[in-house]
Amino acid sequence: MAENILLYIYPKFKEVEVAPVLSILKKNYNLHTFSLFPGQIKSACGLIIQPNIKIKNIRSWEYDMLILPGGETTGPMNHHLVKLLQDFNREKLRVAAIGHGVDLLCRAGLLKGRTYTTSSMIPNFSDGIYVNKRLVEDKNLITAKSHAFTDFGLLIGDRMNCIENIDEYNFYKGIK
Repeated sequence: MAENILLYIYPKFKEVEVAPVLSILKKNYNLHTFSLFPGQIKSACGLIIQPNIKIKNIRSWEYDMLILPGGETTGPMNHHLVKLLQDFNREKLRVAAIGHGVDLLCRAGLLKGRTYTTSSMIPNFSDGIYVNKRLVEDKNLITAKSHAFTDFGLLIGDRMNCIENIDEYNFYKGIK
């Protein structure tokens, strides 16, 4: 196991959607951030992050998962990002997207014949099977609606063997 997680960051990405999953995964995995934009990236809430790897240096087999947060994902799709997403999918590596991050999966062609959910206003991606659920897992893809960020983190934490006990699970669920 590579013990590395990859997080795509871009201007106005919603860090709240990935905060629980990053908190859960930090025990067992190293986080690497990348962007298609030069310099520091400012999140939706104003958090400033300096990506620590360039997309041209990413080798999918060195990572256990790629996480796509939601945010403003409009604009042209970058061919380097499409290739990276397709590489992860072809190698059956986990790809997790939340909120509008699911749009990137669609635009890269990863939802063809796959079940997914999203927070997009028009969830009718012609190549996938939309279901109105908070969270959906279909083979190596995990998708979630924006408001399901805690469940998103817990499901990923479970799949990546990072939830040690019921007390830790209950902590993230807000249960005593």
